[in-house]
Amino acid sequence: MTKPVNRPHKKRGRALKLAPANAAARIAALAAVGHSVVGIARGLDTSADTLRRWLDEDPALAEAFAQGREAERFTLHNVLYRAARKGNIVAAMFLLKARHGYREGDQGGEANRVSITFALPGALTPEQFAIDHAPTAKTLPVPGKSLTRS
Repeated sequence: MTKPVNRPHKKRGRALKLAPANAAARIAALAAVGHSVVGIARGLDTSADTLRRWLDEDPALAEAFAQGREAERFTLHNVLYRAARKGNIVAAMFLLKARHGYREGDQGGEANRVSITFALPGALTPEQFAIDHAPTAKTLPVPGKSLTRS
């Protein structure tokens, strides 16, 4: 049996960095103007990995991130919607496709079909077939011997 060791455990690495007090508001504001995770992390003076850890561990921060992204989405959607209302056909078509599932042409479920193509050799003439498939001594049965294994 090993002897018990009477010493405190050593800390491994440095302590984890905690989110600042105003992190939720800053995350929401940065996400709302279109910053990526890396941009938001830079705005909070931390790394992207640390920001992801904060978002995983703190539901309030994750909610602030989601609200910021939704604010950005609404702003962009509203810009497209207003452009479509003014007659911008491209914006209108994009909104119909993105929001309402419109597709160009009749696709009829082709997106989920598997397509397999077999490439077969060209047809043989009767002479080529006769040469290629002529019986050989190895394929002919030996007289008086059974064709099945015994």
